[in-house]
Amino acid sequence: MNPKISVIFPVGNREAYLKEAVESVLGQSFTEFELLIIEDGLSSQVASIITCYRDERIKIIKFPMNMGISAARNAGLLTATAPYIALMDSDDIALTDRFQKQYAWMESHPEVTVCGSNFITMFNDENRMPMRYPESDGIIKSRLLIVDSAILNPTAMIRTDFVRKSGLQYDANFPRDHDHRFYVEIMRNGGSFYNLQEELLLYRRHDGNATRSRSGVDIEKTKVREILIPLFFPELTGEEARVLLKGLCENVRMTMIEACFCLVVMTKAMRESRIFTGEDRDELRKILRFYYESLVKMVNGVSKTVHQC
Repeated sequence: MNPKISVIFPVGNREAYLKEAVESVLGQSFTEFELLIIEDGLSSQVASIITCYRDERIKIIKFPMNMGISAARNAGLLTATAPYIALMDSDDIALTDRFQKQYAWMESHPEVTVCGSNFITMFNDENRMPMRYPESDGIIKSRLLIVDSAILNPTAMIRTDFVRKSGLQYDANFPRDHDHRFYVEIMRNGGSFYNLQEELLLYRRHDGNATRSRSGVDIEKTKVREILIPLFFPELTGEEARVLLKGLCENVRMTMIEACFCLVVMTKAMRESRIFTGEDRDELRKILRFYYESLVKMVNGVSKTVHQC
């Protein structure tokens, strides 16, 4: 078999949604793929779910102990033999035509490195919400500064030769946002992005999601942004970049002097008009404007409180 898509499918010790996820891949209308299931230190109970499938397209990679999601995905990157890599999580459901539509798009658009899609979020109460992500390369790249809402990892299809030539791997130092860190490296190496504007995945939100907890979110997002700030705003000094990173946090902690300085830095960053990695400068200004206005409200609120005292 010469597969056209290698599906990287890490599995941890979570069985609740595993069968639905596996069967959504095996039931794809596009059949020329290999399914690389990475067993990340599984219990015998979870492993038995996988062994019940008799499909020649399945290849199993076993880790003797839990190595983490980055190591599992890296094993998939090294093992993939097809020209395209499709990412998939073990608790989501790929809609039937996902591979067919993404493969057709990538074949007809050789300039695109990564193709994602819109998706439908499924909640514990069985409610569903369609999610629309940006279509164009420039806006996707700019949205990486938010470290969210740029491209959803389990919707992504990537050119294998680009990954190999660029020597790309997932970084285990980013357990929460390893996918965004990976996309930053794709951007740095000259890659381009596109999101198909139709839902091709059911994305499950539940208590076991790695990104569900907000604990430590600012720390890891800041680590990603530390790489992006010099790319998008090379004129900022080290001190200006430091205070800007604090101003982009979900929970802003800074003195009044720092806050006022941060507003000046944001204004300076919004004036940058040059394009360095294909990013959309208007989208970056929109993102910075959002944080700028939030910071202004905070400063005005503190000033009002002090005045009343």
